[in-house]
Amino acid sequence: MLFPDLRRVTATSTDGAFRFTNLPKGRFLMQVRSLGYTTVVRTVDTGAGQPLDIALVPAATEIGQVVVTGVSASTEMRRSPIPTTVVNRSQLNQAAATNVIDAIAHTPGLSQITTGVGISKPIIRGLGANRVITLNNGARQEGQQWGDEHGIEIDEAGIDRAEVIKGPGSLLYGSDGLAGVVNFVAPDPVEEGKIIGSVATNYQTNNNLLGYSVMNAGNLNGLNWMARNSGKVASNYRNPYDGRVFNSGFRELNGNGYIGLNKSWGYSHLTLSTFNQIVGLVEGDRDTITGRFLKPVVGGNFGEIIGEPQSEDALRTYTLHVPRQQINHLRIGTENNFILDRSRLTLNVGWQQNLRREFGNPADYYEESLFFQLRTVDYSLRYFLPEINGWNTTIGTSGMRQENVNKGVEFLIPAYQLYDAGAFAVSKKTFGKLDLSGGLRYDWRRIEADNLFLDEDEQPVPAPRGEMKFPGFVSTFRNVSGSVGGSFEASEKLVLKANVARGFRAPNIAELGSNGIHEGTIRYEIGNPALKAETSFQLDAGASYETEHVGLRIDAFRNQIQNYIFPRRLPSTAGTDSLSADGDPVFVYGQGDARLLGAKSPSIFTLTRSTGCTSRTASRWCAPKS
Repeated sequence: MLFPDLRRVTATSTDGAFRFTNLPKGRFLMQVRSLGYTTVVRTVDTGAGQPLDIALVPAATEIGQVVVTGVSASTEMRRSPIPTTVVNRSQLNQAAATNVIDAIAHTPGLSQITTGVGISKPIIRGLGANRVITLNNGARQEGQQWGDEHGIEIDEAGIDRAEVIKGPGSLLYGSDGLAGVVNFVAPDPVEEGKIIGSVATNYQTNNNLLGYSVMNAGNLNGLNWMARNSGKVASNYRNPYDGRVFNSGFRELNGNGYIGLNKSWGYSHLTLSTFNQIVGLVEGDRDTITGRFLKPVVGGNFGEIIGEPQSEDALRTYTLHVPRQQINHLRIGTENNFILDRSRLTLNVGWQQNLRREFGNPADYYEESLFFQLRTVDYSLRYFLPEINGWNTTIGTSGMRQENVNKGVEFLIPAYQLYDAGAFAVSKKTFGKLDLSGGLRYDWRRIEADNLFLDEDEQPVPAPRGEMKFPGFVSTFRNVSGSVGGSFEASEKLVLKANVARGFRAPNIAELGSNGIHEGTIRYEIGNPALKAETSFQLDAGASYETEHVGLRIDAFRNQIQNYIFPRRLPSTAGTDSLSADGDPVFVYGQGDARLLGAKSPSIFTLTRSTGCTSRTASRWCAPKS
């Protein structure tokens, strides 16, 4: 039995009875789960002081009784008008993946872009990068999302499920949710009075991946904690065309956990996560005679870079070469939920540091060609008003402050400071079989980019000496977003849904100010400080039909985007493609309108199994005496 918004969980005794102690008073969504039975989701008044009987019936599968938390308050997925998919832990375990995006990439409506093992980014309905917001247990995960080789810094061993919310997510989280939101949710807390632990290992034959995860968690008199350590090491992977691919291995060492209190006034948790990864970047150069992969080394009479053919034995090692990248992501945060009579207040504040180094000099294994230091302070404050005539309303504000510094010997984007703030209000109500929800949000974002001048040795010098690399600029964006939708239960098995939403995305720093090329790209990119913010108008419609054995869901959407940002080739004066000094094609960022249309209709088929259980079981929930 779980109250998602309260982070409280308990289990039944042998006679089916269960009890919560020091439970906050109010109306909260409760989820009752048992293996082999249909999950029950119900809104419960915890201050009523009356026992509650809940009947569970055997089920061949669970299809619709799933609760999503990446919304204003925990909501049953079946009744949410916004298209949402949940990938649970068992599905994650069945995926032969090397990172968390690989594990969910086969979800309908979701795909990925990957430039190597360990480097994957989510794509929702054809849009990705800064058009998809990634949440780590409800909090924004801020790295260098603009880069093709910049993956998601979340440990797959530390999540219980992934919630994929399709469609504009700007209402609750602000800019960047134009395509949707992927929320990686941590495991549920441990029930009162228990201490648990687990050890898991993983081995994959293709790249000889070795992985492990060790976890300890407990709950003693309201004191909650969880600590996890995990790691991976992988050699070069194989494919049918190349055999083992040179420099495609990676290493990871991660940790995450929390400690806090759960009491009758709510809860307060201090959280910590650290993600550390080193991954090789595949270039694919081959010897023209032997066909073997080439390793760049210093050789020849003049110390030039040459290619050294690699033997099969060399391809079987776990050694990483140049080029490679190293990512260190540290997040420290606090999650608070305070019960105020019939209302409640949540406050989440976090500090993140993302260090991303790229090593590309064969003559110096440890030279940091590119080195970005990104520091972010993010916050989210939400006030859940008392229920009035069936209306459940939430008001709040969220935002962040970022600072990015260049510490490498090369410069691709300018150093910058970002200021972001927004305020929103959302409300929902049930009218019999019809659930309605909607809201509005106002956003403000400001990006201040620093200028940069370089001397003849490519070293920074004070302005205006040397050659200008970045001019420096200030860009400010404002926007109003909105959403309204409904879910209608036409019958016990059939649910119809529709939603209309307006999304918003401010240009990222690469689109505004980039000037250069880095490892793994095939083009020289030039930013445009005059870019406008992207806005979208999206229509969603869907239907779900669910029986004991079969579930069918159909979703369709139309997304109209104004000021869509994209890179286009820069023509030369002769009418041909412009080339950089190193011979790479030059692209400059521009804008135009875009339209996306799509639909999906995945089906789930299951067979009835014999459970040997009675037709129903009863569980009793005993509320604390007031």
